[in-house]
Amino acid sequence: MSTTEFPAPGPGAGINSRIEINRAQPAVLRNSRFLIGVTLFGSLSAAIIAVCMLLMVVSLVFLSGGINTATGWSAFRWAISAVAMGYMCLSLWNLGRAMAGYQVKLDSRGVDFNLGTKRKPAQLFMEWGQIAAIKQRRVGNAQQFWVEGKDGSEARFSSYTFFRPKKVARLIAARTGLTIQRI
Repeated sequence: MSTTEFPAPGPGAGINSRIEINRAQPAVLRNSRFLIGVTLFGSLSAAIIAVCMLLMVVSLVFLSGGINTATGWSAFRWAISAVAMGYMCLSLWNLGRAMAGYQVKLDSRGVDFNLGTKRKPAQLFMEWGQIAAIKQRRVGNAQQFWVEGKDGSEARFSSYTFFRPKKVARLIAARTGLTIQRI
């Protein structure tokens, strides 16, 4: 049997509904490597800025003519800013590293979520017929989405998981025939 004897997925190939056509086309959704690189570069930039702020503290405390209230207050503000930039560096680094591993696989069987890290994998597979609802909620500046299964399982992702979480939810909704419910 040759490969030309297999029908191609699409209209007229034994697949009648638009949902079945979408399901026949596998897709793997990951975060943009460029945007992950920008996040990691932002982390490194924050580290450099934190070091420069610490150098400013050192210059104010040790290299100035003497310590008075104004120099002490200025050194304190630079130190607080350096600590804040250090925490920003760590947060951006952890966010970028975690987002590099997140992915969602869509195929004819269902959707396979991999929303964990290498050390703590969090995988969940849902068949298309087992998805009960897709829900969306906006919390502050982040969009959160839930894909709920009929058996009580759920996959949660947000704009801290994917740079474009609504696109992921729309593709899942198009393959299930469900609408995204706003709660």
